[in-house]
Amino acid sequence: MSRVPPLDPATLTPEQQRVASDIAGARKNVRGPFTIWLRNPALAEHANRFGIALRDSKVLDRRLFELAVITVCRAFTVQYAWSSHAPAAEAAGVSPEVVAAIRDNKVPDLRRDDERVVYDVATELMRTQELSQPTYDRAIAQFGIEGTVDLVSTVGYYAMVGIFLKSFDVPTPTGDKPLK
Repeated sequence: MSRVPPLDPATLTPEQQRVASDIAGARKNVRGPFTIWLRNPALAEHANRFGIALRDSKVLDRRLFELAVITVCRAFTVQYAWSSHAPAAEAAGVSPEVVAAIRDNKVPDLRRDDERVVYDVATELMRTQELSQPTYDRAIAQFGIEGTVDLVSTVGYYAMVGIFLKSFDVPTPTGDKPLK
């Protein structure tokens, strides 16, 4: 059970109702960190828009976005986000073997250059909290500045989401713990 009880929909302020409706429209529900962020509707609204902007990147396709997300989830052992993003990664084209390797905390056998760059950027940022010049140069060569901004932003956003979900002990929808 989360450290913060869910909000009663009947007690939401008009601003919370508006933001919840926006969030539910994009995601078809209000779950995970949004149930807690709604206590600060402006924060919930901006977090929702930021996440949508990252998912809708013009440079990073959904496969690469989801690969970055699950790499961050694994680095922080974020059960909740993993439970929704691992299936999304496979649906977007990340191979089940890559997803399983990341889940098991093993280096995946990435056969595509763009996936290697995403994985290397995300793991390096999670491990060292900075991006070396060689890894930065590879990201720029692969994705350009716009795509590199999107990639680093995705890593940062999901690091924030992960810290938040873990701080408030938000369980997966089924209560399982897919990451060991």
